[in-house]
Amino acid sequence: MVKDMKRSILLQVCATTSKEATLKKVMSIATSEFNRLWDGRDFCSRFMDFHKKVYSDCKKRTSFNSQVVCDIERSVWRSKGKSKGITLKFNVPRNCKTFAMTLPFVKFSVFSKNPISVPVKKNRNFQRYSDLMKNGWTCKTYGLTSRLEVVAYLSKDEVELPQKKNVLGIDFNAKRIAVSVLSGRGKVLYQTYFGLHIWMKRKTMMHRRSLMQSSNNLPALRRLKTREYAFVETNLGQMIKKITEIALKYNTDISIEDLKRFRSKGKNFNKIVMRMPFFKFREILASRCFDKKITLDVLDSWHTSKFCSHCGAVAKQGHSSSNYALFRCKGCGVVVNSDRNASKNIALKCLLERKDILDRKPFQISNREGLCKRPRLSDEVGLPNVAVQHAYQLMESLRL
Repeated sequence: MVKDMKRSILLQVCATTSKEATLKKVMSIATSEFNRLWDGRDFCSRFMDFHKKVYSDCKKRTSFNSQVVCDIERSVWRSKGKSKGITLKFNVPRNCKTFAMTLPFVKFSVFSKNPISVPVKKNRNFQRYSDLMKNGWTCKTYGLTSRLEVVAYLSKDEVELPQKKNVLGIDFNAKRIAVSVLSGRGKVLYQTYFGLHIWMKRKTMMHRRSLMQSSNNLPALRRLKTREYAFVETNLGQMIKKITEIALKYNTDISIEDLKRFRSKGKNFNKIVMRMPFFKFREILASRCFDKKITLDVLDSWHTSKFCSHCGAVAKQGHSSSNYALFRCKGCGVVVNSDRNASKNIALKCLLERKDILDRKPFQISNREGLCKRPRLSDEVGLPNVAVQHAYQLMESLRL
């Protein structure tokens, strides 16, 4: 199965003062036209009716190229409200061309007769863009933002990779990320934690945010939001780099659960869940896996934290009553860390979906997709009686 992988890169512009003024004028006209068309969008039930109604008038008012006018119309139709700045998109090669002399240029056909050539800086982003183009990525669309930056929309076909021998399972939650590496027979090869420092830092930022909100300090709140976003994105990238290095070392596929749906459990729970940067993590992870030729499997999150990875029993309430961070199985009596138990279960689910594994039948599956009557597996290599070996403790729990 071939999929289309997409990526975008911002390229900085090094235009002259006169050309920069021209670009600002173009984007100002496009933004004002966008907001004007938004007022008349509600009177149309279909996009084609909206297009027929506004196309001729919009082209006369702006003198933009037909492709630019149609792009503004699509942006208005998909938008949820007015905007302070939009991005104009240009298709290659009809309305956009690229060429290089002493400096690389991008030529935009904003108007029918007078195209605008925009020079691009040779910085780190441009070097990354050039490397991706050499590695088989293609760019069929370029964009011009309201901040006068050029956006390169890259794409590449993703071909299905051969199945790896082992599986790496990732349990992503609000405080940390648990990683477990399992062999094809379900033996634990490696386990570790990531991301606890992100939660501690964000907890401090949340306290500072509450103080700023009480004093109504809006500029400081905006600065804190920008700083928090940059901190989280940077550290997510560093963690994902380490995770992919582990996957390459142990020759594994990566499996992660799909967290699109969750049941509401109150205001505080929803606040914690919505602060989880799961979708950003998944987006960066998919991109890195694609670059390093690692298969990423997204699995159903059904009961990943409720069944025991040691004996396969499914519990209605798996967490310990005294400590929510621990999972206690009533079937075999094992007490393990909840995050590591979930990461093992995610990896086991990925193993259960493999045809060659099912043909050999090392596991048995119940009607509710739970594991049952499976041979007990040690959680650490060389420690048959230990349920989980923590990275910072000698022993986390023993089999009871």
